[in-house]
Amino acid sequence: MLKIAFVNPPHADWSLANNMTYLQIQSHYQRFGSYKEQVEWIPAPYRWNCYTSFTEVYAEICEADIFLMSSYVWNAEILDEFSEYIKMRDPEKVLVIGGPHIGTNDADLLQKRKRIYDFICQPTKPGEAFVEDLINSWFDNQGAIAREDISWELSSFKSKKFVLDQDYSVYEDHFDHLSEVLAYARKHNLEPFVVLETTRGCPYRCVYCEWGGGINTRIQKKNLEIVKRDILSLKKAGFRSAYLTDANFGVFKERDFEIYQFAWDNQFYLTDISTVKTPNLELRKELVDFCSEVVGEDHDTVYKEERGTDMWGRMEYVSIVPTVSIQSISDTAMKIAERVDLKSADKIALSEYLNQVCEKRGYPKPALELILAMPGSTLDDFYNEMDVIWNFKAWSSFRHDYMFLPDSTLNSETYKEKYGIETVKVYSDIVDEDGIDNFNSLYRNKETHYETIRSCFSFSEVEMREMWFMNSASNYLLKDIYPEFTNYYRPPEFARKCFREIRKLTEYSVIDEDIKDIFNPLTPARSIRRLGGTFRVEFIERFLKRNILLIKDGLLKDCLVGDYCENSFL
Repeated sequence: MLKIAFVNPPHADWSLANNMTYLQIQSHYQRFGSYKEQVEWIPAPYRWNCYTSFTEVYAEICEADIFLMSSYVWNAEILDEFSEYIKMRDPEKVLVIGGPHIGTNDADLLQKRKRIYDFICQPTKPGEAFVEDLINSWFDNQGAIAREDISWELSSFKSKKFVLDQDYSVYEDHFDHLSEVLAYARKHNLEPFVVLETTRGCPYRCVYCEWGGGINTRIQKKNLEIVKRDILSLKKAGFRSAYLTDANFGVFKERDFEIYQFAWDNQFYLTDISTVKTPNLELRKELVDFCSEVVGEDHDTVYKEERGTDMWGRMEYVSIVPTVSIQSISDTAMKIAERVDLKSADKIALSEYLNQVCEKRGYPKPALELILAMPGSTLDDFYNEMDVIWNFKAWSSFRHDYMFLPDSTLNSETYKEKYGIETVKVYSDIVDEDGIDNFNSLYRNKETHYETIRSCFSFSEVEMREMWFMNSASNYLLKDIYPEFTNYYRPPEFARKCFREIRKLTEYSVIDEDIKDIFNPLTPARSIRRLGGTFRVEFIERFLKRNILLIKDGLLKDCLVGDYCENSFL
């Protein structure tokens, strides 16, 4: 018997691990593998809230001959450390890594991976085909796996198609396991995370993306009736929602709408919906209208507690209304990123429309997806995005720090040189923008390192520091102060003038020195989510509250001067 294990640490230890890839591989091999009767699949670890050492994780899976690791930005360092632990303890074990976070555009990371792992799956390629060939080669060669036999192995030329149009439900195959892990999540108040895949692949090639199904590829559709069986199986297992992994919800409009309606009718919620990347504003509105018509106005939503500590509250409207995927208001930045999307004017119109729908229906606002400081964007573009934020009033949404993921085009030296991009190494030691810390486990004080942008041809490092500060400050300023000044300034002008007053404050010069150190490539990497030793949004808001009278005083003087000049002219 060949024994196989799988390790995919979750994004946070208060969440269930996403082990669906492992279940998909098992279902595939049990149907198409040459040696399916001779393979034992060891259950994947999922008790990440309580593991305090690699010894505890390894104890559950140490009998395996082959260890499959699924690598993402949030678990890459844990996986490498764990794999080195295995190699040191049992050097005869076969270590395999896949997932979107490998290092093909990061020479140091890729070299490290080649040193640690015996086999590497090319980023975003189908794991089902890769593992099928890996297992078959193990048996065909009496344990001496031949690299050239494996489809999509990083050093192999072999490839194999994988067709998503299955005649079976992975969720039905693994119903007992899904029920077991959900019961554990309920007992320990963990996020009951599970994914649902109805399509795979994405025809677009955004330079910052490492989409799990592959970018610049044909979209494959799963059979509609199988999708419905997937949903019903998850519901029967006790799940009430699933993260929809499809990259372009709505691209197959009638089919996708039927899936959404079916899920809702069965009281099962599809969350974090990423809509089709299209320059067609009317189609984007149609998607919003459809979802809002299905959800209606009388749903008995129970909101999660503050900071997301109640993982079992009913899903919020914010999760089931499609996200507002904008990235940047700059048409130049979008072109440089090879992102197909709405023009800037249409993005503002969409934000206004979504705000109207949410106000009418009584929904909280869905996530507003903007990226901070994309190459090609300017300081003016940053402030012009205040119109979108004000229109939408998504006060809990902040621009995402730009991650230069190691297998994205964005991270290639050619791309960086072309656009004069300077990066700096930073890390995140807080899981998300809500500032939720991990339990006392392997995740305690975990640092997730990555490169972010420092400057480029369209903005300087000084302008980057201003944008980084105002990214956290502007929501508070627009929400709590701007209503007093709507007759004097548009949101972009208001935010600019606020920063003019802020930088006059003595206290700000100290803060700016701290930010300067974060973006200094010659000093040790800093947490990009902390400032003054605490979560950046909280720190900046406290600073603004302490100085609110001085900021307002400066704005009022500016208004009086403006009125005086206008009256004098008249």
